[in-house]
Amino acid sequence: MEALISYYDMRITLKSLIILSLISMTFACNTRKEKPKTPEFYSSETSLKNQYSVDPSAITIRWTAYKFTTRVGVSGTFTKATFQNKNSIGTVDALLKESRLRIPTASVYSNNEIRDPKLRDVFFKTLDTHEIIGNIKTAKDSRGKVSIRMNSLDNEVPYSYSIEKDTLLIKTHVDISDWNGNIAIQKLNEACDELHKGADGLSKLWPDVQIDIKIPLIEVSKEVNSIGKQAQ
Repeated sequence: MEALISYYDMRITLKSLIILSLISMTFACNTRKEKPKTPEFYSSETSLKNQYSVDPSAITIRWTAYKFTTRVGVSGTFTKATFQNKNSIGTVDALLKESRLRIPTASVYSNNEIRDPKLRDVFFKTLDTHEIIGNIKTAKDSRGKVSIRMNSLDNEVPYSYSIEKDTLLIKTHVDISDWNGNIAIQKLNEACDELHKGADGLSKLWPDVQIDIKIPLIEVSKEVNSIGKQAQ
């Protein structure tokens, strides 16, 4: 009888030891240190490649008109402009598509105290345009179409774009005649008669204007990666 009891005691003791061993192993597995995960800032860098946001506060708009019969360029800027885009982050194509540019014509500046008031009070007043509005319709493979509103008319013109040193460059060419602007051109030429006379003594102001727009870009992958390093 005593031998039977001892046998059962051994079985219970052995069983208890096995259970305790299993519990210890489970606890050890659960408390094992996990390998640190790569921060999302770095793992997402690849997916954010070629993704940008824009800095609309630093946009610059340069225009070049042409005078004299020999077509000498006269350049100036608009000191104020707003750029609104549907997508705050995306590829350059996505940022441009369905974006809008508003330019108050009172901000025209050519660094000539004789010409500037005439541009505002003669040319743009005759053209009945207080604000130039550009709605970008398409953007693909560095080219697109933009609808420009002046003199209560909307006309689509082609444009091109590229990236240079974190800056988006947009170029287009307009003919003011397409917005019924011949009278405005004529009146400005009369008002600036002496300024528009070349060596041949003829006063000439051409109706076409070159537009160059620069919009600073922020590459999202670089910005996110920088924030990630600072957060470490």
